[in-house]
Amino acid sequence: MGRFFRLRRGFTLIELLVVIAIIAILIGLLLPAVQKVREAAARTQSKNNLKQLGLATANANDTFGALPPIAAVYPGTTLQTNWGSPANYGGLFYALNPFMEQDNINKQTWYSSAHTGPSNVVVKSYLAPGDPSAPANGLGGTRYTGLLSYGANHAVFDTGGYQAWSATNGGSAKIPATFQDGTSNTIIFGERFANCQNQFKSWADYSDGWSSTTGAGVFSSPLGWNNPNGQSFDFGKTVNNCAYWNYQAFTLSGINVGLGDGSVRTVSPGVSLTSWNAALTPANGDLFDSSW
Repeated sequence: MGRFFRLRRGFTLIELLVVIAIIAILIGLLLPAVQKVREAAARTQSKNNLKQLGLATANANDTFGALPPIAAVYPGTTLQTNWGSPANYGGLFYALNPFMEQDNINKQTWYSSAHTGPSNVVVKSYLAPGDPSAPANGLGGTRYTGLLSYGANHAVFDTGGYQAWSATNGGSAKIPATFQDGTSNTIIFGERFANCQNQFKSWADYSDGWSSTTGAGVFSSPLGWNNPNGQSFDFGKTVNNCAYWNYQAFTLSGINVGLGDGSVRTVSPGVSLTSWNAALTPANGDLFDSSW
């Protein structure tokens, strides 16, 4: 019976090292898979955000007969003078709030979207979970406002030019009139870093990315005007070497963009400048090549 009470021999050092090595190999194989799953989930969420922005834009057009401008009075053409809520002057994303289930923000805002009201509120649909530049709390800039991971295409929304403090532009772009090339062929929103070279983009501000050097309120891409540097979009860039006038890809697989018909697609890093510009211009009659 004594043999039943003998202590079982423990693992040798070599056996322990082999087990540890096997576990390390398994972990090494598992981590990339987990990272890919996380990236895929982030891309899916970003596409969903762009989809919501596209639908909100269409609903705003149907409701008020025009798209919101980059920065001006909307809706209507008269600047609100009684400073009541909601303010009717602000940036494009502020104008879209009521159509993004964020009407409560506008109802607490008077004077303008950037200067008063809850501009420090983080709107989840305006932040991409895969944006490598966005701080964890979603706030930044000189006024610590809610940040934005998407840029509006100037060539679509800013047809009347930059309209800061204008009381005469209630929105001049319209669906389908502005989209002579077709809504399915025109980018209206694209991904971009919430913080590019310490220039923060906020949904509440209405500074123009083309002329602003402070970076406090750069929120829309002037790329659609003429693509000044001959670039398509920032691919594989970091917060420190990106170009604030460009869109930025968050991953190596490409950049997500929202089109005028409400659809969303991922544009490959190999897209030609010809096709990229064709997608940014709504009424040039330009054609796409096979890279699109």
